[in-house]
Amino acid sequence: MRALALIAFLAALPHRAALGQWYVGLELGSARYGGSARDTSNGTGPPAFRPGDGAMAGVRVGRVMGRFGAALRASIGKPGLAAGDGDLIIIDQSVGQLIEVATFVAVRVGGIGPSGAIRAETGPALHLWKIGDEIRSRIGAVGAVAYEWPVAARFSGAIRLEGVLSRSWFDAGDLPPEYDPRATRRYGVTLGLRYLFSRQHPAP
Repeated sequence: MRALALIAFLAALPHRAALGQWYVGLELGSARYGGSARDTSNGTGPPAFRPGDGAMAGVRVGRVMGRFGAALRASIGKPGLAAGDGDLIIIDQSVGQLIEVATFVAVRVGGIGPSGAIRAETGPALHLWKIGDEIRSRIGAVGAVAYEWPVAARFSGAIRLEGVLSRSWFDAGDLPPEYDPRATRRYGVTLGLRYLFSRQHPAP
């Protein structure tokens, strides 16, 4: 069904837009996390547990089709496990590796200057959390706003503000009963450099 919808979408585009413009790029970002688990008893333990903050690196492959676009991104990071809240947070970097695969559908919503483009992106994301010897999978949603600009020849740059929401990375029984699992939130900024396989300019 999804394949038929994609074929219908491409068929509805003008011929030059449907041909599209392929690219591959590298991304490096800084991520901050929230949610995951919170103490509901006001006890003496840490008020919250969540993934720690850290860097992420990824590879993106995508296609621009006029005002629209689609992309696939694979990312990796090691945020660790954070305990606490506010000014006092303890992070154990020996646990909590993340592998993420996300797909995006994008639309151009504006521009800055003669060739810069502002795009809104959204799509699903698969999170694989490695905690010790165990790997846990979570399905989430990602949304982003990106500004893209030409750098030189077939290279372009991008800065992206994004947020991700998924089910808590903790399973039942991981923490004492006074901790309430919460949705895991992530927000951050990424910088990217991509190589365009053609010099075709995106439609305004």
